[in-house]
This record gives sequence, C-alpha cells and structure tokens, in this order.
Amino acid sequence: MKMFERYPFGKLTFILFSGLLASTTATAQSPGKLHWHGFFNQGVIYTDENNFFGDSTDTSFDFRSVGLGVSWQPLDKLLFSVQGLYRDAGKTSTNGVNVDYAVINYNLVNQLGFGLSVRAGRVKNPYGLYNETRDVAATRPSVLLPQSIYPAAFRDIFHTSDSVILSGYKEAANWLINFDFLRGSVPFDERSERLLIPVSQPANIEGDKLWGARSLFEYDGGLMRFGLTYIKFEGRIDTTPLVIFPGDMDIDSYVLSFEYNWECFQFTTEYRQTDFIYENVIAPGLSSQRTSEAYYFQLSWQVDEKLRLFSRYEDYYPNRDDKSGRGQLKFGRPKSDGFSNSVVVGAQYQLAEDWLLAGEVHQVKGTATLPVVENLAASKVKEKWNLYTLQLSYKF
Repeated sequence: MKMFERYPFGKLTFILFSGLLASTTATAQSPGKLHWHGFFNQGVIYTDENNFFGDSTDTSFDFRSVGLGVSWQPLDKLLFSVQGLYRDAGKTSTNGVNVDYAVINYNLVNQLGFGLSVRAGRVKNPYGLYNETRDVAATRPSVLLPQSIYPAAFRDIFHTSDSVILSGYKEAANWLINFDFLRGSVPFDERSERLLIPVSQPANIEGDKLWGARSLFEYDGGLMRFGLTYIKFEGRIDTTPLVIFPGDMDIDSYVLSFEYNWECFQFTTEYRQTDFIYENVIAPGLSSQRTSEAYYFQLSWQVDEKLRLFSRYEDYYPNRDDKSGRGQLKFGRPKSDGFSNSVVVGAQYQLAEDWLLAGEVHQVKGTATLPVVENLAASKVKEKWNLYTLQLSYKF
C-alpha cells in the first residue's frame, strides 16, 4: 500500500485517460538510409543591468548552440536517432558537446487514425508546447522562450531525461489527440543539482525518480490546441548536517497550455504551478512547502510570408504566498528575486528557406528569472532592467 501512496497514480492516470493514448510516432523515412539533420544559432545579448548568459552588461556573444544528429530506420517499425549538442549560454551551460538525445523508437500500432509507440534512452521531455523543439529557432515563437514557463536556469532539468516514453495519437472527428507517458530519471550534473538544493552547502541528489504525462488536443487541423502536462520529481538530498539536513524532496509541476490560430494571428498562453516539498531538509522531522506560479499571454501577427511580429506579457513568482519577495532576504538575496514581471516585443524575419533572423526587447521588473549563477553578488542586482537580443539561425 505504501508504494501506491507514494506513486502519483491518480494524477497520472487521469491525464492518461484524458489523452486517449496519443502522441507522435517515428517520422516516416526510407528504411536502411542514414538521415542527417542539424542547426546553428548565434545570438548576442545586451542588458542595461544584471547579467544574462555571460557578461551581458558589456554585450555578450556567449549565446550559441550547434546541433548535429542522425537517424536510421533499419525496419519499418524501428527507428534509431541521436543528436549531439554544443551550447554556450554563459555560466548556465555545461562545457563541451553533450548528448542531446539518443533514442530507440518502436511503433507498436500504426493504423489509420490511431498510433502507439514506445521510445527509450535520452529523451526530450514532453512538457508544455515548446520544450521538445526549444533549440530549433524556427519552431519557437521567440529568441528566448517565455522564461516564466521555460526558465533558462532550469533548462537541463526540464529539457531531457533518461526515460521510457509510451506515446500515441488518436483521430476523432475534427480532433487529433496526442499523449505521452514518461518514467525515468534526470541526468544531473553538479551544476544542475545546485538548482534544487535550498542553500549553498555541499550536497547532492540521490535516487531521483521522474514521472511525466502530457495530453495535447488539436482541433480542426490546428485552429486550436490545448494541453495538460504533469511532471513529478522525487529525490533525496544527501549531505552532512549543517544548515540543511539529509532528507527527501518532492516536486509536482502542472502546466496548462492553450493556442488559438485565426487567419494571420496566433494567441498563446500557458500557466504553470509547481509544488516544492522538502521533508527533514530544513530540520529533522520538519516538512517545508512552497508553491510557485507562472503564466504568460502572447499575441503574434504573421505580416507576410517572411515577417512575423509578436508581443508577450509574463509573470513568475517562486513563492505565490510571498509575491513581494521578502522571504528572499533570509537567503541573502534581494527581494526582487521573489518576482518577475516582463513585457516582450519582437520580430522574426525569414532571410531564406533555412535562415532566420530574430530579435526582441524585454522590459523586466524583478529578477526571479535571472540565473543566480550569473549574478552571485546580491548587492549588485537591480530590480528594473532591460534585455535586448538578436539571433541568426540556420537549419538543415
């Protein structure tokens, strides 16, 4: 019974049946042939205050990514796919080339109107609308995804996992229903572990478990999409008792997504709520809990075949019960780390079939989305700041 009490069975089962067994299956390609693909992004970032991806107050070019991948389909139902990724994003990125994904995909069912597949390995987590394709500039709505929902500092935790995913899709009348169900673990490194440990004390995370489920409903060939994502993470903080103690952590994250397309306009919004629960970590026998809240509203206009304009408003609160940020002071951080409210405007221009130029301006109040590793000196952090970025991208 204890196993079922700890396992998020009820929540995952609800999303499982609401999805009616759906998601994408392997891309059709010629059996036996190698298919290469890749991309290159180079950006520049300037901030008038605070640092974002390198020394951005002095203009940073530490904002690039290069991906090269290959897929091989030896059988009609079997697909192997792997991609290496080099990413430079200031102090928030790992060094060198990493395995972005390495997947074995097997189609269990591939019928007219219904499909079911399983894939395993280093996978991209089904999370919200943009997580799986966030590195390919042509598939995301802006240079920087909404930081309220897809924070750059937490990218390595949200983006990939070593997992098994059951996926499927179902066509019903004017609806296409997609589903993903995930079980695995997070490929932590020392830097990403620190993001989930409450203080800067020597510690690491052991025995982590990750569950995930997402349902996406698409109506009338893409006129409207809405989705529900649930991610659950469990782990144990292993440390020598000092400021914090050895204990368990439990993170539950929910994302609601909605997109509506009308002629040349697109409206998108997503809402995320995440519960952080620490058992025995703050003190033996003590349970600590906080809930973060985030959302954004975005409107884009496809002016013509080449030019797209957009505007966005987003909010993020690490603790929705402390929106003023006063609780940050006890951790030696400024109150502005407790909130982030931003207005973003930008544009994308298709220079050629495979070349994209994009730029945007962020006007921000609050520093909750700033990578702390880039802004360690709390006394130098400014509450109001602006970010300007330009990016050139190529894909093949």
